[in-house]
Amino acid sequence: MLNRGITGALIALLAFILASCSSQPTTDAPGSTSSTAPKVKPLLEQASQSTSPERERLMLQAAELLIERKDYDWARNLLTGMDAGTLEDDAYIKYVDLLSNVALEDGSYFLTQGILTNVRLERQWQRLDPQVEIRLRQKRAQVFALLGETHNSVRERITLAALLTDLEEEARNREEIWQTLMTMSQGELQERSQNETDETLRGWYSLAALSKNNQTNLERQQAQVDAWRAQWPSHPANQNLPSDLQLLRTLIDNQPRQIALLLPLQGRLAKAGEAVRDGFFAAYYRASKERPLMPLIRQYDSSGDVLTAYEQAVSEGAELIIGPLEKEKVAELSLMPSLPVPVLTLNYPDTQPVTPVQGLYQFGLAAEDEARQVARQAYLEGHRFAMVMIPSQDWSERSAKAFTEEWQKLGGTVVNTSQFIGTGDYSRVIKSSMQIEQSQARAVELERRLGTNLQFEARRRQDVDMIFLIADPAQARQVKPTLAFHYAGHIPVYATSHIYSGIPNPGIDRDLNGIRFNTMPWLFDNQSPEKKMIDQNTQSSAIYSRLHALGIDAFRLYPRLPQLAQVPEMRIYGATGALHLLPDGRIEREQIWARIRNGVAQPLPTVVAETYIE
Repeated sequence: MLNRGITGALIALLAFILASCSSQPTTDAPGSTSSTAPKVKPLLEQASQSTSPERERLMLQAAELLIERKDYDWARNLLTGMDAGTLEDDAYIKYVDLLSNVALEDGSYFLTQGILTNVRLERQWQRLDPQVEIRLRQKRAQVFALLGETHNSVRERITLAALLTDLEEEARNREEIWQTLMTMSQGELQERSQNETDETLRGWYSLAALSKNNQTNLERQQAQVDAWRAQWPSHPANQNLPSDLQLLRTLIDNQPRQIALLLPLQGRLAKAGEAVRDGFFAAYYRASKERPLMPLIRQYDSSGDVLTAYEQAVSEGAELIIGPLEKEKVAELSLMPSLPVPVLTLNYPDTQPVTPVQGLYQFGLAAEDEARQVARQAYLEGHRFAMVMIPSQDWSERSAKAFTEEWQKLGGTVVNTSQFIGTGDYSRVIKSSMQIEQSQARAVELERRLGTNLQFEARRRQDVDMIFLIADPAQARQVKPTLAFHYAGHIPVYATSHIYSGIPNPGIDRDLNGIRFNTMPWLFDNQSPEKKMIDQNTQSSAIYSRLHALGIDAFRLYPRLPQLAQVPEMRIYGATGALHLLPDGRIEREQIWARIRNGVAQPLPTVVAETYIE
């Protein structure tokens, strides 16, 4: 039974909702549709005249109908107005199911996790209807993965496997297990494959560890998969290998025997082309020590007519072309109706073709990818109101547009976008963006009206909970302290890789403390054989390091392009990030996260679920 206070509160809530229904016949509640209200209103009227537990049953029924119609705001108001502790067990399970749906839709992943891991729910698994348990466990697995709790997500999906009876659902669940495992580091996979006590889990970890350890060597990966299958004959993955592993033999049999490397050998981009070439051949020579057969590589100059260079490479036997690097040359190729010999470009055109070009794969270091990743990460971590600060340059404007589009698609709001030109205008731009001048003007006006001097401290705007910054290291070193000067030092700042040079410099990088940024794994990989080979054999400036990584990943990608095309969920974990193929032929990068602390860049877990600190 509900106590009198709770009963009164519920009746008051229902009365308020019903009043809203009566006064607004077409937009009866936030997010509602006119077709929903006539069906919900009778349930709420009946609930307002009922006692527990019938009242709660009717309210849950109304909330379920609202969620079916995507009236999430109204459903949230209804559910959060209930006291879950007073619900009977069946009603409580339905409440958890419905409220977790609303929280997931809202992007409130930490709240979803709390709802779905409640102690009371944990005590009721044995008595749940199988379909209800499947639904709840699928959501738990999803939110664990989103929050970086990969081990818990995999455990949840293995429990799910025993409940599923539909063959398609079973296959999807296995693929989810596999793709979740592949987000884990090689070291963690190796450690868990040795120490996990659950046999099924240990088998999965073992398969994932050997697969991730051999992403640069198809033949060795196939041999180790075969050895794993002999060792684990009864494991669920044995007869139903992950989709990408099923394609290994085909990939090995159909590797290109001759590759054309199409890069600028002269002109303003010659040094950049040289850096990409050095990275590519560092990966090539390392692989040649382990693989019996290597493709013939022929180099062509892309600084002239790119279509002529393409045709020459094809006529001389190229079965795959890697390049060009120049954006305008990539644009020329993207206008072709089709490419009989596939091309893996090393940049993206400014305008994507209306229809994807058959045989065209696009790969590069797009700043737009980084901006979209910032939006997803910041939203995942609970931020909703963003300020954007960028230099006044075309490429940064494209990045800001990509961030804004992704942020708004997720449900976030951009409250302000500002541009700085360079040294000297940071304070002016930040002061204006933070509305400090309006605060000062209000104080002056108040002093005038009162006729007295007031002790006053200016205040910044309060509708910002994160800042997206695009800046190079020198710019960022001025922006960050200026934010603190203008009362915004504790707003989390997210940035793209441009704020960190890759060269540790704690003395001056202390001014970047607290900034979170996405960047290449390459910058923190000091054990890479390719990196050591490049350092020993080239005289390239450090500014070309990222292009070395681009060349290395071009080599790693090319034999797996058919695999990426056939398994959309698959990632290649390369030097530039986690790479996956989009339907339009673009390869998108998901980089790792780092933060500056005490002037030093430090890699971070996928999710930063902690209080913001400098």
